Amino acid sequence: MKAIVIPGMNDMNKGDQALIWESVRLVEDTGLFKTVKVLVNGDTPEEMEQLCSQSRSRGIKLVYNILPHPRRGKHQEDFREGYRSQLRLVLNAVKDFMALTFLQRNLKRSTLLSLFFDQNVLHSLREFREADVVFVKGGGFIHGYGEMSAPYLMWYFLFYVRLAKKMGKKVIILPNSFGPFRGLGVRSQVKKALLGADLIYAREQQSAHELGALLKKKIPVAKDLGFFLGKGESIKLNDFLPANLQRNDLVKVGITVRPWRFPGSLQADRLFENYLNSVRSLVDNCAKKGHAVLFFNQSIGPNSHEDDRLAIAEVMKRLGENENVCWINQDFTCEELQSLYSELDFMVGTRFHSVIFSLTSGVPSLAIGYGGNKAGGIMGDFEMDEYTVPIDHLTPELLSQTFEKLSQNRERIRKKLRELPLQLQVSREKLIGEIRHQIQNN
Repeated sequence: MKAIVIPGMNDMNKGDQALIWESVRLVEDTGLFKTVKVLVNGDTPEEMEQLCSQSRSRGIKLVYNILPHPRRGKHQEDFREGYRSQLRLVLNAVKDFMALTFLQRNLKRSTLLSLFFDQNVLHSLREFREADVVFVKGGGFIHGYGEMSAPYLMWYFLFYVRLAKKMGKKVIILPNSFGPFRGLGVRSQVKKALLGADLIYAREQQSAHELGALLKKKIPVAKDLGFFLGKGESIKLNDFLPANLQRNDLVKVGITVRPWRFPGSLQADRLFENYLNSVRSLVDNCAKKGHAVLFFNQSIGPNSHEDDRLAIAEVMKRLGENENVCWINQDFTCEELQSLYSELDFMVGTRFHSVIFSLTSGVPSLAIGYGGNKAGGIMGDFEMDEYTVPIDHLTPELLSQTFEKLSQNRERIRKKLRELPLQLQVSREKLIGEIRHQIQNN
């Protein structure tokens, strides 16, 4: 049997990278598939290299991506789109919608399609025709915040699910977060596409409830696949620290931030500034206590909205010089980051997979929750929601108070986290068994 994992590879976002690597490993561990492939990502040779090279080096097999990004590799260096850029995005989106709607309506007319699409697209269609099951990687991308682009984004995100069902393939959606479903036609698109899926998992109860209410069916819950990340080659934190921060007696606090721009909010600029200042305040407080505060790049692209280095630079600018603060500004793999996080005493993560990598390493963690249900939902499922702060309600006082509570309860949390590996092993084996049963018996 053959399987394809969608959507595309993203080695620049280490949470996404972990989800794809673990999706592939999970599918392989069912023992049912001779070949497992993942979609290529990127619209230029340079972008493809950035997004796929670490995974290709790992031996993951790739399939050309049929659906390009509307930016066509021309990503903005800042957050504000100019009118020309916006017009280009709209024209590309319209062009893609028309072309790929035509493709889906003529899947059985190979000769006709060969007149309009290049060999890469035709080869990928053959790969989909030969596949037995299409897996949607774990994660959280099926949501809409009510922005004007929400209808197109939902069409874009669900394109391969619709293509797979049009071809008569089994579709299995690995543990995802779902919702909110705000925006013109978003709910109807999600409902129409996902009702045809053969098996759907949510990665937390909030999403299971929200999607279940939309589809009018019970959605099972399974752990985020990032919790199952395999142990790679260990690297040492001290190798990346200045000499003054290499002491074993220092409390080391990891920080991840992202340039979250509060989509759909009328007060986005104010909220973004408040978010950065809240993080700065926490870093100041930790540094004054003599803690080492270490910033990590959890994601570096491919666009400004996903490049944590932009947000880290903004926080560092507000901090000024401080010998207790260090930015470890390198491009690690997800497994390498997990190895580094395992040596921390605490993690404060906006990027939720930095929290997941830390929790699985036994590190007490605080989550700054953004973008749907994942942070609050997953931390709630672990009975750790008291250590989650919603980014929309963030203040310097609330963030510092929550970190102080985390610090005071450190030993109790570490004891709880020591029970996690066995729970995860049981959860993963159960998930593999259910997927195997679905494929073999339906």
